[in-house]
Amino acid sequence: MSMEQLFTFTRSTYLRRQLTEQSELTLSPPLNITAETFSLVAEFCYGTHLLVTPFNVASLLLASELLGMTETKGDGDQNLKQITEGYFRRFVAVNGEYAAIVFRSCLALLPEAETTAFLVSRCVEVMNSSEDGDGVDVYFDDVVSLHAEDFKIVAESMHQRFEYHDLLYRIVDFYLEEHNGKITEEQKTQICNSIDCNKLSPQLLLHAVQNPRMPLRFVVRAMLVEQLNTRRSIFSAANHYSSRPHRPARDNITLGAILQRDATMRETAQLKAAMDATSSRIQTLEKQLHCMKKILQDSDHNGGVGAGSRDVLGSGRSASFHYGSGNTIERADRGASSSASFRFSRPEDKAFGSSSSENSCVDSPRIKKNIGQRLIEGLKSALRVPNSSTKNGSAKKISSKGENGTLYFNQ
Repeated sequence: MSMEQLFTFTRSTYLRRQLTEQSELTLSPPLNITAETFSLVAEFCYGTHLLVTPFNVASLLLASELLGMTETKGDGDQNLKQITEGYFRRFVAVNGEYAAIVFRSCLALLPEAETTAFLVSRCVEVMNSSEDGDGVDVYFDDVVSLHAEDFKIVAESMHQRFEYHDLLYRIVDFYLEEHNGKITEEQKTQICNSIDCNKLSPQLLLHAVQNPRMPLRFVVRAMLVEQLNTRRSIFSAANHYSSRPHRPARDNITLGAILQRDATMRETAQLKAAMDATSSRIQTLEKQLHCMKKILQDSDHNGGVGAGSRDVLGSGRSASFHYGSGNTIERADRGASSSASFRFSRPEDKAFGSSSSENSCVDSPRIKKNIGQRLIEGLKSALRVPNSSTKNGSAKKISSKGENGTLYFNQ
């Protein structure tokens, strides 16, 4: 065994395993180690002092994980992982500028940089805490350049490390906004599954319910969590008031109690508003689903119903014009027809009028002619004035025409 192999064996378990079987080793691309990084690792194996900077700490830390350089000889000498991890904790974890440099250098080393050392998610945590929550927004453009699979790995890592998921939700929302139409719905669902709705603040949870960029599964899950949180808060407030001991109405009320009461009332109003917004959203989704079902049903029955409706409308239109002209009276003195009705004071004339009205809708030509003749004869007999009328002092008086064109005859 050569001296080079001896140094290598004592530092790297991966190289020890490979060089045991063969004298030459070719690093495969899946290791994701550049030639510059490997040269630094080789110098470290020979005992050369290793200079770690924010620009190479990510690649060296990744190489220590991939090459298995995690063992020590027990004499106080540190391995490569201990050196790089210690540098990250002492300098990068407390400096937002260093974290930004490491963050950008990690993007080219994905997914191994995240699956082995959680470098991206750790840098995001540092940048978020160093600038009061706004420092990471500057680097959102770098996150957009990630492939969907790499971004999903980073999001899943953040899901495990973050105690609250407000920052993760903001990053995912920005990524979906920039990749709208570029990724599938299944990829959106997988990415959003990394967000735990129970770890979102009430404001962002309400925003998630109303966010059109989020997939439907995530929106429904956010609705359920929001409803549960609202119900839990209302019950908690109710139990708090019910558990308070009853005091006389004349007890002195402190300023703190008044402020606490006002704060509780405002919180209750906000919870009610959130519940109303969620209920409105659910009703909107139900209406849309109902409309879609109705459209599908109408499209299935469109052919048969259309033909039947045209037949019914056609028959109704033709029947509406079958009203006969039997109740029109020809008047010789004016030469025109009129639909005015006549009322006779004599019983036989009244009977005649009722019989003619009953048969006014008959369409037979012979019956129409008989009715017309009888009507004319009745008019003549009603209007006939005898010669002895002046002697007997009796006369037929014709009243004036009524409002509806009706002539009244009195004997």
